[in-house]
Amino acid sequence: MPHPPAITLRPFHEADTAFFTGKASDERVTRFIGDGQPWDEQTIQERIRAALQEDPLDSVGASRWFLAVEANEPVGIVVSSRKDAGVEVGYWVSPDHWGRGIAGAMPDAALASIPDIYLTRELFARVDPANAVSTKLLTRRGFQLDTHHEGLDHYILV
Repeated sequence: MPHPPAITLRPFHEADTAFFTGKASDERVTRFIGDGQPWDEQTIQERIRAALQEDPLDSVGASRWFLAVEANEPVGIVVSSRKDAGVEVGYWVSPDHWGRGIAGAMPDAALASIPDIYLTRELFARVDPANAVSTKLLTRRGFQLDTHHEGLDHYILV
């Protein structure tokens, strides 16, 4: 069995905007995010501003983004956001790196750091039911289907 890629997560910086913009405007990446459409420039800029704001981590709405890096090359983005129910975790993999195990390595890295950052193990993810790859990745990492709401399956870490 091949070894998973060596992924590190580092905080998202303003200099990472172009990488994120490329993912948020790529229909292959956004297919399972939000309304399934690429994001417009205004939405991209609003999300980046919010990501760079660094609100106190115990505040609902506080978020931290991380650039997933392999051998100094960005391969994806991990997002985390404090909600009433815990911390929502999500990830976006660059299509240039699909099929290499990056999608599994990113949640592994997130699960190793995000609980310590937010001081909670109450993690969850929302997944489009048609995104079988993400469903499988999450369940293999201890997430269980909890509810279905607004067209998305909600998985909680157990």
